Amino acid sequence: MTKMQRSVRGLLAAAIAATTIVVPAVVSSSAHAAVELSFWSWRPEDKAFYEAQAAKFEKSTGIAVKFTPYVATDYNATLATALTAGKGPDVMQIRAYGGMANLSDAGNFMPLTNADVPNLAKVSAGMKAGAQGYTDKRQFGFPYSTSVLGVMYNPDLLSKAGVTVMPTSMQSFVSVLQKVKAAGITPLGNGTGYAPGLEQMWGALAPAYYGGNDFFNSIVAGSTNFNDSAFVASLKAETDLYKYMPAGASGLDYNTARGLFANGKAAFYIGGNYEISYFRSLNPSLKVGWFPGPAATSGGKRYVTNWADGAFAINAKTTHKAEALKFLNFLASKAFLTDAANQLGWIPPLAGIQSSDPAIAAMQQKIPTMGTPFLTLVGFRYGTPTSSSIMQPGFQKVAAGTQTVEQLAKSIQDGVATWYKPFTK
Repeated sequence: MTKMQRSVRGLLAAAIAATTIVVPAVVSSSAHAAVELSFWSWRPEDKAFYEAQAAKFEKSTGIAVKFTPYVATDYNATLATALTAGKGPDVMQIRAYGGMANLSDAGNFMPLTNADVPNLAKVSAGMKAGAQGYTDKRQFGFPYSTSVLGVMYNPDLLSKAGVTVMPTSMQSFVSVLQKVKAAGITPLGNGTGYAPGLEQMWGALAPAYYGGNDFFNSIVAGSTNFNDSAFVASLKAETDLYKYMPAGASGLDYNTARGLFANGKAAFYIGGNYEISYFRSLNPSLKVGWFPGPAATSGGKRYVTNWADGAFAINAKTTHKAEALKFLNFLASKAFLTDAANQLGWIPPLAGIQSSDPAIAAMQQKIPTMGTPFLTLVGFRYGTPTSSSIMQPGFQKVAAGTQTVEQLAKSIQDGVATWYKPFTK
């Protein structure tokens, strides 16, 4: 072998040796970054939170997560279209009860067990029901938060208006609204331009009029219906408050209405705990008080409407099942839920987690003694038309003077009766 041959051979050997050292490192790095889970939600306002949480998850597991939020009103249709086409995200936020039951019944979500997600065993049966199908009662998601409705108020504005005692009945609430208005302050930040907000406003006030759990159980059983005078009274209770909304209430979209309260332009906002994180994103120094919906009459019973807000689910067709389960367990962890309680205003389903926000802590405290299900959401969103799809634009018609509350109640009853079997007996 010549000197040149020996030199070439030595160079080849060195190159091969270098390759055997470098290649495994490159393959390992490539495999490490190859899995990126897609994660969908209807909460664009929570984007910064979820992206920060995804970064924590990736740091501890090496699994990347791409968070994609959609407009809330478009989300169900967007997700349904993707899943029906055999696509969609690996992990997703799903609405509770009838909001996604048609998709779970069609086999789009991976059924979950306590072995898959051990913290499911720590969630109450009532909460877990929010992430089960209508016909297929298996568990298809981890319910992440209890939502609570009630009346939020700005204590500084009320002090300016001379209000020193919080109202407990509708009569005293109206008196306070009138006093606030006389002081030159907009009483209610809510508007009629955002239809889902009208149903939520109704949900906070209504149980005091129709009777809470007793009526809920009766109407679900079919022994009464939406034409009941108590239900009609609950519709009227909301519409009687429209006069205290801002000028141009029919043109207010969701964020504009919430912004009025957040920026100290309205004394009250009737809605859910999930609004508070948005308020604080606009005005971190905002003081927020809260009380349950007022009683229908002085000394009457008050209620705290609540429900499983939604759940985290896994696409049945995901090609990254193990990684998706790992991420779902991260979302079901006490650490994640504690962050969500403190940053998003959630009321988590696991015991021992309490929000640092005083208003949300007050809501959480009242659930055991005053809690009642959100009637239209929990009971009547499983068929078409849903009670909500009739009620929401129906309230707008009442506000415009083109429909009465009695006509609205009848339209809800007639629509739901086309598919709800207990009403057809």
